Amino acid sequence: MSTRRTDDSQERIFVLDPMRRIERAVHRELEDLMSRTGYSAVRVPHLNVFAHVPRGTGIRMSELAERMQLTRGAVTQLVSYLEAHGFLERVPDPADGRAVLVRPTEAANRGYELGRARLAEIEARWEERVGQQRWRTFKAVLEEVARSQEARIEDRI
Repeated sequence: MSTRRTDDSQERIFVLDPMRRIERAVHRELEDLMSRTGYSAVRVPHLNVFAHVPRGTGIRMSELAERMQLTRGAVTQLVSYLEAHGFLERVPDPADGRAVLVRPTEAANRGYELGRARLAEIEARWEERVGQQRWRTFKAVLEEVARSQEARIEDRI
């Protein structure tokens, strides 16, 4: 668990803990939506693939593996599964004839739109719960922290 004892013996809950709980709850809601709208083959790991595959242009497998922080073998398995179910296709990379791009099919694009609409509904519920000003502040702070952390990692590379 991501809690730690502090000097005063109280457990500390790290900010990533509620972020992970939010992500799990949203994933469950999206997975349920996919199941009820004809995308029962799509599970959370597949949602993560779609989150990283640009619509239209596609992405190289090696870049997808890097973005998802998975091995190429793991990404190949996920892509093969989604390809077999008609959600992704592999096409030659016009910039490099030896390389292959992975891109969503029309079926995947329809599911993508359903997912985006649900995410917008979820965010609207959150904004209604906490209020417009707090929601704007939350999003701005989250973006600031994300950029700061990304820059910190990039500086080390």
